[in-house]
Amino acid sequence: MPADPVKVLPDIAVGDTVVYAAHGVGRVVAHEQKRVGGTKRDCVVVELDGELRVTLSLSEAAERLRPVADERELEEVRRTLASGASEPDATWIKRMKESKAKLAGGRVVELAELVRDGERSARAARLSHGERQVYLHARRLLVRELHSARGLDEDEAEAWIEAQLAVSDEG
Repeated sequence: MPADPVKVLPDIAVGDTVVYAAHGVGRVVAHEQKRVGGTKRDCVVVELDGELRVTLSLSEAAERLRPVADERELEEVRRTLASGASEPDATWIKRMKESKAKLAGGRVVELAELVRDGERSARAARLSHGERQVYLHARRLLVRELHSARGLDEDEAEAWIEAQLAVSDEG
């Protein structure tokens, strides 16, 4: 069960690094007041990938943002990547629906599950175009989170993922 973001991010400050579900790691760049439907709301502005800026009310931010993965979560990611792939659902539509829900949820362990299962299916040439796109997006998000959480550059994060995936290939 994911942590309650309201408790995890009670005070979002300018400069904080956060994760915004399917969009990935970003930095809080401003606090603003916006008028929405005649009501003034306190908002935060999050810059994602240097090009995309998202403005969220504080209540939306509490629901949609989470802190970057900590060491406990990264250990769970390591175990997930190193474990055997889950059995794929028989129907493509159900697999895609579940995969997109995991991607939209933005939990780091679910990203690791998508990467693990997608990597194995890609090696066996069993991914549809849509499944491949979800897998590649999950992998990019996981790389960026490792970059932020561990201070790795993207090549080092990719190598770390590959090393964890190789553990289960050996088993």
